[in-house]
Amino acid sequence: MPVALNSCLLVWLLTLTVLQLPVLDSAPFDVVAPQEPVLAIVGSDAELTCHFSPNASAEHMELRWFRARRSPAVLLYRAGQEQEGQQMAEYRGRATLVTDGLRDGRATLRILDVRVSDQGEYRCLFKDKDDSEEGAAHLTVSAVGSDPHISVNVQENGERELECTSSGWYPEPQVQWRMASGDMLPSTSESKRRDEEGLFTVAASITIRDSFVKNVSCCIQNTLLGQEKVEEIFIPAPFVPRLTPWIVAVAVTVLALGLLTIGSIFFTWKLYKERSRERKDKFGSKERLLEELRCRKTDLHEVDVTLDPDTAHPHLFLYEDSKSVRLEDSRQILPDIPERFDSWPCVLGRETFTSGRHYWEVEVGDRTDWAVGVCRENVVKKGFDPMTPDNGFWAVELYGNGYWALTPLRTPLQLAGPPRRVGVFLDYESGGISFYNMSDGSLIYTFPTVSFSGPLRPFFCLWSCGKKPLSICPAASGPREITVIANSQDSVPSSPLGEGSSSGDTHPPL
Repeated sequence: MPVALNSCLLVWLLTLTVLQLPVLDSAPFDVVAPQEPVLAIVGSDAELTCHFSPNASAEHMELRWFRARRSPAVLLYRAGQEQEGQQMAEYRGRATLVTDGLRDGRATLRILDVRVSDQGEYRCLFKDKDDSEEGAAHLTVSAVGSDPHISVNVQENGERELECTSSGWYPEPQVQWRMASGDMLPSTSESKRRDEEGLFTVAASITIRDSFVKNVSCCIQNTLLGQEKVEEIFIPAPFVPRLTPWIVAVAVTVLALGLLTIGSIFFTWKLYKERSRERKDKFGSKERLLEELRCRKTDLHEVDVTLDPDTAHPHLFLYEDSKSVRLEDSRQILPDIPERFDSWPCVLGRETFTSGRHYWEVEVGDRTDWAVGVCRENVVKKGFDPMTPDNGFWAVELYGNGYWALTPLRTPLQLAGPPRRVGVFLDYESGGISFYNMSDGSLIYTFPTVSFSGPLRPFFCLWSCGKKPLSICPAASGPREITVIANSQDSVPSSPLGEGSSSGDTHPPL
């Protein structure tokens, strides 16, 4: 009797095992996605990973990464290869599958050159025959913008209006005004707008009525990353003289003398305009410059400058003639060599100067953001060191709506008109670097004399993308000599904030 019972139990167990075999063959699986959002910086690469449990190879499965709808997909992997024809247009060339983990059941989506529009939920779907499961991962995007730029406007009543601007932030940043003591000052107005790429540009204003406030800083914060950028400025004290009787008497006298001389000034101005018109008809822009600067005999040699591709930032695209360059949103895959700029969008000229007097011309046209000048050959090309003479840069720029000399506290330049062609004049032995508007022959800026050591090279930088390139003008007919004023004492527009002061504006990374 016990033997018969054991036999029946054995037959029942074998039958149950056989019945369970199809179920084991089609056992369901679970898809596991990261619980925490993946944080990525704009312009960098991001990876989102899903895997299924139990671990097994996913090499022969269909893998689909998608957003709101399954089709078109961010990425579709089927029959052992990516299906580009069923991929969303905005992810073509930017989204790819990392296949290293497929054998272990991991599907990693890599997104190149992350944009603000990439933020949000991504769903990963594993499909094996008739069985499919999916999970969800979240990508959070962030960006730290440019250094703040502070401008000052002193009113007639003595109040000083400060405006702080910066661009390239995400998500929406916070702006704070701080005194030297650390106390906060409320903004009188604040605006934030998004550009075509979804990045925020902020502008905040404040009015200073207390004449004892000397130093104020503007702080812009990215609360998601816990990072901030701060710019401090020294505020000149307002000068409001008391109107004593003798001051009134002097003012009336000066006004009377001014009225008596208006006639002569008018006729002098009219004569000057007529002579200027005659000279304009007689000479071209460059010839006028040479005529005006003929009072001194310093020989300069015109240099046929070309661009060095080994120094160009990956977002800079050089033309075939190596004399024109433009800035693009897309990033080139280039060797990361020590000579190449990796943060500032800059490029150097091939030519080096260790002696002599030289000049070249740059066609800036109607581009809105650029910088041109000279730098030491061994300047730091990695990271975001300020482009100042202390770091080996001597340059002027157009940024936003203003022209600046890149001095330690950036000097604003008041120009009569926008230059379309800039001449760079270098006198190595005397330590002089000057910039001229080659359209009308006027001086743009002259840097204080410096003692050079080591090779110098032409320097170019672009701050905004666009189809209009920055171009180096070809030399007229090889090296030639011209005459300019050495160590010119012409009036150089100074900062409205006083000697050595400025807005302190600098620029963002790419």
